[in-house]
Amino acid sequence: MFWNKNNIVEKISEIPLTLDDISEDLFGGVSTNNGFLHRVGLPGKNDPADMYMCEGLCVGVNIEPELVYPYVSGALSGKYAVRSSPQGFMLPYSFSGSGPRKECRVLQPSELEAEFPLAYYRVMDFKANFHHDSSPLGSPDYYSVRGTKLLEYLNTPKIIVNEGYRMQAAYDEAGKHLFREGCGIVLKDPEMYHYVTAVLNSPVARLFPAVCRYRMVYCDTLTPSVLKRFPMAFPENEAVKNLISTLSSYLILIHRQKYAAAGAGASGSLRELAGFYEEITNRLVLDTYLGIEPAPKLLDILEENIHPYAGEMEWESCESLLSAMQYVKQEITSILNTEKCGLDLGLPDVLSLP
Repeated sequence: MFWNKNNIVEKISEIPLTLDDISEDLFGGVSTNNGFLHRVGLPGKNDPADMYMCEGLCVGVNIEPELVYPYVSGALSGKYAVRSSPQGFMLPYSFSGSGPRKECRVLQPSELEAEFPLAYYRVMDFKANFHHDSSPLGSPDYYSVRGTKLLEYLNTPKIIVNEGYRMQAAYDEAGKHLFREGCGIVLKDPEMYHYVTAVLNSPVARLFPAVCRYRMVYCDTLTPSVLKRFPMAFPENEAVKNLISTLSSYLILIHRQKYAAAGAGASGSLRELAGFYEEITNRLVLDTYLGIEPAPKLLDILEENIHPYAGEMEWESCESLLSAMQYVKQEITSILNTEKCGLDLGLPDVLSLP
């Protein structure tokens, strides 16, 4: 069958299963009326005694570190791996419970003063400097936040989805990052995180706005109510599903290293490595959504060479693991170059969308 954008969109739109069906919860980020109060610059890495930076006053501030969480900027959230911003988010809340969903409660002013005096002084100093108000704190309204569903899922694995130039999804395995823009996804089955992350970063996600229009759903921004309609397809062949999940785990590690190296200029070899594995992953995801079985020879080559890694702790270093991925890339490339079976990894031109 000849595929064009219209019939691809129609095919994807007919998929009955949605992201909502496989998710425990979908939710938005946190918001606050006092962004400069909650959001602070992280201390320097070279000296753990360095203070946080108040963005509004451009001065160092002391805050108990257990109240400061890593923050994700919507503009730089990254794909596959979380790309933390150089900012933290002060969260004067207490949490209880051991399950995926916790109970969260904002600390009362008296509790904050007794248990976290540095944070309390930060609030009082901010209030005096920015609002010229030195009165006592009568309630926690001044430093509480909205979007508490995200707080209830702190330290629970999740996918963070943002929409900048195009949709991008990052797997937050520790679940400790806070964000304002975008959506968070907690899945019913933890084993599905790598697969769903790959789907949400694939060309299928680029077509999601067109799928929404086809289904008569119109929205200018990505919200949980819109994202929950994302069609979810799974391969009938379990081997293909396992390959996509394994490739996604490769890409999470590669992108994590790429973001870490960004300060010194991202390595060209990391970009090339990510591009290669993304091409294979996107091909397998697209075939799944179009109901196409991968070429048996291609599947044999991938199954023979791509295997789950046993975790970074079993490797001498992350560099050795990346070297192994580079070796696998060279092996697959060499085999494909010598085969005469038309094993093309390229995606249809119709999916090369801006």
